[in-house]
Amino acid sequence: MSSESENDKERLVQAAKTFFFHIKDLTFFTNTLTELFNNNMNTQILSMAVKDNSTIKDSFEHMLRIFKDMQSVVKEKYNEMQKESLCSKFASAMCSMVEKSTNVKELQESAKEVFKNVHTPVIVSVLHNGNILGNLESSLSLLMTLPIMNLQLSDFYREDNKEQSEATTSQKTKSPGPSRATVVDILKKLQDALKPKNANNPTESAADLLEQIVKDMGPILEILQKVTNSIETDISMSFKKVNDK
Repeated sequence: MSSESENDKERLVQAAKTFFFHIKDLTFFTNTLTELFNNNMNTQILSMAVKDNSTIKDSFEHMLRIFKDMQSVVKEKYNEMQKESLCSKFASAMCSMVEKSTNVKELQESAKEVFKNVHTPVIVSVLHNGNILGNLESSLSLLMTLPIMNLQLSDFYREDNKEQSEATTSQKTKSPGPSRATVVDILKKLQDALKPKNANNPTESAADLLEQIVKDMGPILEILQKVTNSIETDISMSFKKVNDK
């Protein structure tokens, strides 16, 4: 067996392990965001419960449902808040200005200030700006066209020791890793799922594709992590400002 073939196998195994922990991290941050969302928006969106025998398709579909539900609530709340804020502030400002002056230019300037000062809840503002939830949906939808959707999470990596369920990849305690027999089984399943037709080197092709999938998942995970951290920080600062008053 050539060293090149062994190298391709190692690449595939490492890419599969990274994919496994990316799914774990996506689940962690999605659930953290869901909890924040439910607590602040008075919703009851169900969090994820990804198990090793869960298929990748089931996991991604659950994430998509969560993001779609959030997007629907955010859109409705944003429009509602904008309308309420505008109506209330505009009416108040206009009444005040009309009492003081009938100058049209002054009324126009007052209206501009009203529009500038319309505020929305932190979580709505963060998720609405930049269409974050829509972008996450689009990225996940693209990943769902890949040939690994019917594989189970355990087909990528199997933990011999249970790692901390509420920690991200960087915080997890290291486990000894799967046995050789397990690795052989993982390689076979990944090769069967990922190899293109008439490939000269199925292992190399599978490794190339899975490495690209892992690379494509990176921005999704990064966005989700940054959004979650941003919301946690903004909410914390908002509470601090209220308490300091």
